[in-house]
Amino acid sequence: MLLSRLDGVVELVTGSLVLFSSIGIFVLTLNARYTHAIGRVRDIYDELKVSPEPEKLEKELNAMVYRCHVLKWSFGLLLCSAISSGVFMLGSISSRFTDQIDTEVLILFVVFSVLFIFSSMVCLFIDVLASLKATMIHIERAK
Repeated sequence: MLLSRLDGVVELVTGSLVLFSSIGIFVLTLNARYTHAIGRVRDIYDELKVSPEPEKLEKELNAMVYRCHVLKWSFGLLLCSAISSGVFMLGSISSRFTDQIDTEVLILFVVFSVLFIFSSMVCLFIDVLASLKATMIHIERAK
């Protein structure tokens, strides 16, 4: 009986490690995009001080600042997903040994985790669109 419970815990932990590794890769992606956006904001701000055409740079700066805000939300939603997944994992392990946690509650944490990841990916897509807009402003192809 105890051996089958331990097997279930090992399976749960293995699956959770894959999930957390995926979240880690997503964090690296967001971090790279955020670092680039922040660096570009600083560059544009410095250019803006000496530029003869500040209106173009203002538009690009606004687009880049918007990107930073969207990426901040993406990070936050991803953190919420990691927390929900962690609570699910700990609750699942606990329920294997104590049977005091309802399955419905655990399913709710999984649903929240998936919704948070999905929302974070939507924010990432919005960032990609904002990045394209900033690029179009930079190369003077924006409408």
